[in-house]
Amino acid sequence: MLGPVTPEDLAHLRRARDLMDREYAKPLDVPAMARAALMSPSHFARQFRAAYGETPYGYLMTRRIERAKALLRLGTLSVTEVCVEVGCTSLGSLHRTGGRDPLRLPRKGARLAGRGTGMPPQGPHETEQVSRSVAVPPYLGSRPMKLSHTFLFVHDQDAALKFYRDVIGLEVRTDETVENDYRWLTVGPADQPDIEIGLSRIGPPIPPTDYEALNALLAKGSLQGIIFTVDDVDAKFDQVRAAGAEVLQEPIDQFYGVRDCAFRDPSGNMIRFSSARSAQR
Repeated sequence: MLGPVTPEDLAHLRRARDLMDREYAKPLDVPAMARAALMSPSHFARQFRAAYGETPYGYLMTRRIERAKALLRLGTLSVTEVCVEVGCTSLGSLHRTGGRDPLRLPRKGARLAGRGTGMPPQGPHETEQVSRSVAVPPYLGSRPMKLSHTFLFVHDQDAALKFYRDVIGLEVRTDETVENDYRWLTVGPADQPDIEIGLSRIGPPIPPTDYEALNALLAKGSLQGIIFTVDDVDAKFDQVRAAGAEVLQEPIDQFYGVRDCAFRDPSGNMIRFSSARSAQR
């Protein structure tokens, strides 16, 4: 009988999942994924399903299908070329194999609708959110409001500080210990002095009953991360990778008008760098 998945195992499983996210186009098999998780193939397959709710191969095929859809929306490759690009030998293999959302070919008009706008196209099978203008009551619209703080959970504040300051290049805004040994640690971009990113450990004032769940989500890489805009994604990627950061995604063009890349911080949070494709190419 399968026992509980420990936080240490979750961190190893996350690295295997990141391998699939990063190298989906390569001929990955369960033994290769298991090596990334430092587990035997059978133990890895059981633990992965317990942690993420699907088999490793099903997760891999979901990633391939998602990337295939994005490439089809770009409209620059044929269907056959897209299949090869995402690591499949034929279109049929994308239809037949696992994944949560089978590939459906978008209509030509739908695929081209969003080109040049920076917005995802609206096809017959898409369920993307549509922005709508909503009138703001006068008593709200007349009051200035700016974002000042946002927060990330981290396992180790010292490791997080070293990463965000020395690897990403953020400034330290506050690093103070207040009552009950709570460490108020914030960083931020040099060009945005009014924005602070809090690097918070899981502890008070969060209820103790939530510690285990939050630690598991963080170890799995399931919490939301942050996105930075930069002038040159490829240069930033080279800089951060050279500093030893864990690569989640190398720079690629996205169908919604950006070129981006992604890394993991020491706790497993996703850090993404993005720029408009027109500014890159």
